[in-house]
Amino acid sequence: MNDSFVAAADPVARVPIRIGIADDHPIVRTALRHWLLEHSDLCIAGEAADGFEALELATRNTLDVLVLDLTMPGRDGFDIIGSLRSKAPGMAILVFSGHPEAQYARKLLEEGAHGYLHKSCDPDQLIVAIRRVASGRRYLSATLAQHFARELCEGALPLHQRLSKREFQILLLLAAGDKPAVIAKKLHLSARTVTLYRSRLVRKLELSTNSDLTYFALKHGLLD
Repeated sequence: MNDSFVAAADPVARVPIRIGIADDHPIVRTALRHWLLEHSDLCIAGEAADGFEALELATRNTLDVLVLDLTMPGRDGFDIIGSLRSKAPGMAILVFSGHPEAQYARKLLEEGAHGYLHKSCDPDQLIVAIRRVASGRRYLSATLAQHFARELCEGALPLHQRLSKREFQILLLLAAGDKPAVIAKKLHLSARTVTLYRSRLVRKLELSTNSDLTYFALKHGLLD
């Protein structure tokens, strides 16, 4: 029998996929760890409970895949993905979030994520997604692929999908009720810069007040 064929077919011979888990909820990290470790081709290289720990985990370890929550203390998913494009270019990032994929995935994929999966997914779907992005491919759920296809056929993106990454971040924070000074601290910007972004937002979205921004975000499923 051909030895090379046996090695290729034997799952034990595969090099385990090294995974980092970044989520601020301990119960989610614990559940993910136990589920992923049931698969012999996966191993957990580390965990992070906030955005700063996620950056440290991804840059100080050789990871194949970072399973990343979108909203965490310290740094949000958009900034983390942007930073890791240059700091860990060989690592795949799979966003695993409770935010609606149809509203968030496009921006995150444009920023550099390799896949997006909603936390309501079937557990087996997570395994498929991790293996897919670890192999260098992109992962889209069937639901998300259909959504993108529908947008393509209709020929027009919703207004919020045309915003820049920073504009989108500030829209979400303003809609959630954060003041410019608070947003400036979170995003490491000046309050003046945030105010300028707000002016740009209301003009692009054809709105007037912060209440309008909140209503817009709720209408489009951008807030929890």
